[in-house]
Amino acid sequence: MRYLFLILLLLPFVEIYTLIVIGSSLGAMNAVLLTILSGVIGLYLLRNQGIRTLINIRSNQEYDFTPDTILKTLFTPIGGFFLLIPGFITDFLGILILFPLTRLLILGLLFSRFRPLQPNKPKENSTGDWIEGEYKKDK
Repeated sequence: MRYLFLILLLLPFVEIYTLIVIGSSLGAMNAVLLTILSGVIGLYLLRNQGIRTLINIRSNQEYDFTPDTILKTLFTPIGGFFLLIPGFITDFLGILILFPLTRLLILGLLFSRFRPLQPNKPKENSTGDWIEGEYKKDK
């Protein structure tokens, strides 16, 4: 997360560079049409899946709250949002997020980076079973 600002700063430049490179090999019009097509697909996914998820949660009949379903409903709009952003790199990331196998790989990478929150545990005695203290003998 420490490089998030740098990634957000450099992403437009990298996207423009890849758009120019792909546009020079496929043709400018084809590259623009691919970008528009991916934006339309992303908009469709955002609109359709978001409304379907809200309806399923409100009806609460056919919506099961398993972790797989929750992560799928969370990652589908994220993938659609990445498809909506113009550029080939974000489109590739959006497609990776939408496929179940790569979604699991991405989740594994994310969860390996983050440690679970744990309350402050008392530090264990490093000297073994010894407990130091003073005592006073009663008469």
